[in-house]
Amino acid sequence: MHDKSLNHMPSTLLDRLLKLYPHAKRTTLRRMISSGRVRINGQRARTLNQPLQDHDLVQVNEQPQKPATAGGRSAAAAPTLPFPIVYEDQHLIVIDKPAGLLTCATPGDRRANALAMVRRYVAARDPRARVGLIHRLDRDASGLVVFSKNHQAYVSLKRQFFQHSVERIYLALVDRIPTPRSGTIDTRLVERADGTVHSTTRAGKGQRAITRYETIHATRGGAALLRVRLETGRKHQIRAHLAERGVPILNDPLYRDAGRKPQGRLMLAAVELSLTHPHTGRRMSFRIDPPPQLRPPITNKP
Repeated sequence: MHDKSLNHMPSTLLDRLLKLYPHAKRTTLRRMISSGRVRINGQRARTLNQPLQDHDLVQVNEQPQKPATAGGRSAAAAPTLPFPIVYEDQHLIVIDKPAGLLTCATPGDRRANALAMVRRYVAARDPRARVGLIHRLDRDASGLVVFSKNHQAYVSLKRQFFQHSVERIYLALVDRIPTPRSGTIDTRLVERADGTVHSTTRAGKGQRAITRYETIHATRGGAALLRVRLETGRKHQIRAHLAERGVPILNDPLYRDAGRKPQGRLMLAAVELSLTHPHTGRRMSFRIDPPPQLRPPITNKP
């Protein structure tokens, strides 16, 4: 039996486009590229086999030509999103944020971010909608993020996150098997001046943070794939807790590889999200396939 590596799996533009358009033919995708409708980090894409890093941003213009208006001028095409929409209705939208993209930006920060993209996308289709930021996912992590589309949904979803009734499941690849292999980490986290967080035992300091984890796969090289559930949602909670447990997440530039350039993306992805719909009151669960680097290898027995 041989374990396939969970790290450094190749990725191409074709892989990314098939996530956005799973039923598209390769000839269609090639025409999109040749017509200049596909860009990578703002530059025109060349071929389907063009290699990509996890932080590379792929943008697709859905319409190759702008339709002419009655006055003879071209009408602007509605903006599209360069990442998958997992679910959308008139109250909320759930996306699969790629690694390397900010969830939102601070005032004055002109970097691309998911919130701004979603706002442009929604406004072009429903000018009355108001997209609200509900929670954040670290820039270097990937996975499920939910945004509200009206005030009622914003209040409901914010309350659910505050009351910890939203269930969030992550996958994390760490460099060794934790001891114990499953458990609960319950500490109070405080933020340092450099923006990182750590646990404290000082009375009255920090915010309570609870992280539950279990080992679901271990490689022969000693790495382990963990399933992690958040009871609370503090800044860098999973990253700090696992590092303090002695099993930092692979390619973490803050809690494992400080001062060194990571050899790839942060091995952390939010793959499951369960919440109560703000309008219907029904419980909804969203799941996505993990990135290739975070999938347990399939072992064929002889």
